[in-house]
Amino acid sequence: MMKKYFVIIGVILCFAFYVLGFMPGFETGKMSASVDETFGCAKQESQDLRKFLEETKHINFNHPVFTETLARAVTPGMSLEQKLEKLYYFTRDTIPFDPSTTALTASDALEEMKAICYHKAMIYVSFCRRLGVPANVALEEFIIKARPKKITSGHGVAKIFYKGKWIYLDTVSNIDAWSWWDKKNAHLLEPPVFSLEHNVLVDERFVSNLVLRDFETNDVPEKWLKEVE
Repeated sequence: MMKKYFVIIGVILCFAFYVLGFMPGFETGKMSASVDETFGCAKQESQDLRKFLEETKHINFNHPVFTETLARAVTPGMSLEQKLEKLYYFTRDTIPFDPSTTALTASDALEEMKAICYHKAMIYVSFCRRLGVPANVALEEFIIKARPKKITSGHGVAKIFYKGKWIYLDTVSNIDAWSWWDKKNAHLLEPPVFSLEHNVLVDERFVSNLVLRDFETNDVPEKWLKEVE
């Protein structure tokens, strides 16, 4: 009888050691490293995202014009998602596409109420950062299928970090803007529909060879500034 008890106790102790990680072959060190690496990646990502919330020389979202525009465009009762959607369509469709602008900051472009793709990306990124959503400008390249010559076009877009992933949003492509690139077929364009589930870009029915390029800076790239001066 006693022998039976010792056997039972032995089985219980072996199981306890296994759970606690003391049995041979149980890689406690490896498990700890994995947890530490995960925590480290999350911490690094948090630090990296922080810079995409900062105000910069050209993405100057604390300028009074942003305060005034936000007061008119959104209401306190709106959810964050509703605000992001409203400001997306405001930026893309309310601000006229006008290559005559020489604005170098988001606030200048918003005050003038005229912009090209770069400015619209800057303005929307400014709105997002003001609302506490990490955002940055990016570059979209593609070939317009309707054009007889297959030339790669590039324009500025915005990208935002929402619910754990980056989403790219074309903040310029509507019929008004496309008439500058493809006047003959601009009326056929179906502008992208806002979403926070996936990228908001021109449909592949209209473009091909689409490539998205990121920038290291959290401000406006020097190349953009030189092109609008």
